[in-house]
Amino acid sequence: MARTPDVAMKRELLDRVVAYLAEHGLGDMSLRPMAAALDTSPNRLVHHFGSKQELLVAALTQAIEIQVEVSNGWLKRNPKISQANLLRRWWKWLNASPANLALSRLGLEAATLEATHTGLAGDVRADQIGVWRTSIEQRLIDEGLSPVQAVTESSLLKAMFTGLMVDLMATGDRKRLTQALEVGLSRLESLLSELRAG
Repeated sequence: MARTPDVAMKRELLDRVVAYLAEHGLGDMSLRPMAAALDTSPNRLVHHFGSKQELLVAALTQAIEIQVEVSNGWLKRNPKISQANLLRRWWKWLNASPANLALSRLGLEAATLEATHTGLAGDVRADQIGVWRTSIEQRLIDEGLSPVQAVTESSLLKAMFTGLMVDLMATGDRKRLTQALEVGLSRLESLLSELRAG
């Protein structure tokens, strides 16, 4: 069933908002400059999304959905891919284009900027980290870790990956950071191998 024109227009506008925020960041986000850059009006943005905060929440949700679609594509082609190899795929994807890294940066900005700066509620900010950590946690349980171990290991993996992303954005030193990623993922693979052995 085709979407109604208004729904399709809202989705197209949201995609443009996400692209704008990925390029410009959340720090100084204001409706008027965004609307001008998108060749629309602040009133139209408010009409479709409500307040500035509601627009940001919609954009952050859309950014996560875009990345989930990427991950689902990999999992559809290779359902048995390990969590370590999935993170390797993510690292390769992040490094494939500035746009990919910028899209992922939105979640980090939302999680780290003070609520007084963005107006985002605490649960929205926490979701930017939590949605990925809980996904890793479940996959690690599927790979043989106990739920208690999976909570700790998923937290470590998410923290490692987030730290590497921040370092990549600051330094661009892909070689050093890829080597560091491999050390962390090799540790995970060794842990899982030991559990399977026994």
